[in-house]
Amino acid sequence: MIYSPPMTVSDTTALPAPSRGLRFFWGLFIINGLLFGSLLVALLLMSHQPASSLSPLEAETLRAAVFTRLDGTVDDPLVEAAPGIFVRASNHGGLRLNGTVYYYYVEGERNFDPLSRGIVDRADIDIVLRDMSGPQPLVIYRLRY
Repeated sequence: MIYSPPMTVSDTTALPAPSRGLRFFWGLFIINGLLFGSLLVALLLMSHQPASSLSPLEAETLRAAVFTRLDGTVDDPLVEAAPGIFVRASNHGGLRLNGTVYYYYVEGERNFDPLSRGIVDRADIDIVLRDMSGPQPLVIYRLRY
């Protein structure tokens, strides 16, 4: 009688396990890609400013029209925006210039334009002018149609 020791045979061929260094490299690569991709998307979203269709002369005319109403040079009657709160009619209902209604608000102050009152969303407006020359920024916009 011939003696043979027990032997185990595997049907699968053993592949070497990936090394720890290779997994670390791919992990860093994926994290890096996600970080830079997110940064790129954020920069693109931040830099997207809707193009103003106003010429420099129209922008200056619009800016002057709003400032003359704010400083009282042009008669802009007061309207009751809320019980006991009176504001300029142009701040509440807008300002018509060349057939287009423009709305404005002064940052840092209480305003009663449609955006400030929450009647429209920021996605519903086109900012046509942002004036930083005064003590507080003035933003002039129109509604999208």
